[in-house]
Amino acid sequence: MSDIIGHERILQFFDSVIEHDNLSHAYCFTGPGSVGKRTVAKSLAAKILNVDREKLNTSLDFSLVERAVNEKTGKTRKDISIEQIRNLISVLFQSSFVKDGYKVAIVDEADIMSVGASNALLKTLEEPKKKTVLFLITNDESKLLSTIQSRCQMIHFSPVSEKEIQESLEGKGGDVEEIVAHAHGLPGKAILWSNNKESFGEYKNEVIRFQSLLGKNFYEKLKSVEDLFGDKTDHILARSKLQEALNIWQVELHNSIKQKKVDAEHFCKISDHIKQARTLLAKNVHPRLLIEHILLQLP
Repeated sequence: MSDIIGHERILQFFDSVIEHDNLSHAYCFTGPGSVGKRTVAKSLAAKILNVDREKLNTSLDFSLVERAVNEKTGKTRKDISIEQIRNLISVLFQSSFVKDGYKVAIVDEADIMSVGASNALLKTLEEPKKKTVLFLITNDESKLLSTIQSRCQMIHFSPVSEKEIQESLEGKGGDVEEIVAHAHGLPGKAILWSNNKESFGEYKNEVIRFQSLLGKNFYEKLKSVEDLFGDKTDHILARSKLQEALNIWQVELHNSIKQKKVDAEHFCKISDHIKQARTLLAKNVHPRLLIEHILLQLP
């Protein structure tokens, strides 16, 4: 599991349960995006199935369910469908291709399952088949049905120390210290940026954009954020990018109050509006309206 940065306590826990053949039928990995939940889940799946990590996706006993692209329209689907979960259940209830072996599945972004998909999965969790292990991955377990939560063993992932991330990136080239400082304990971000300088540049441009909004009049603020609404072909992908921008704004808001660019009263109002916008974006409220409300609170 050399590609995993941090999370030693979690890895030690699973080493023990795998060694003693004491695996639960379902685990919910929860924590910030890019913290390493999916990487750990795939590494554990490979270990349980006794296959090389690189060959995991070709294993007939492994399944990965994630947000898909609609083949007819080419657009990103808004949720994980009941058909996807029914197909998964069908696979899980088949016998392993290895004698006395396991079937392992990962459901990424489990919180975006449709209502029908969630209910279908719940039935499987209530009556699990032996020798099956399911990993649900989410940034916010509260978005899952409470009945699903209660049938999973919760595994909480915390941000990783800067030292661990920096050590893992040594020899990658570029400004490792700057990347690590901006990653805020999220190894996935640091790895992405160290391998893709353009992506890191886009992140820094968003930081600059937020900082430049302070002190401008409302019209200038609106003009500055116009490109956030540019992709009208794939609304789900556009909302995902907007969510990422709001994540950056939230972090920069904290930096702004430390630097005394924003006072406490404005900080609370802006923070509340950003949090509300991130929630309402997932409920298909018009993005422009949400962003305008945030801009109105910025000093």
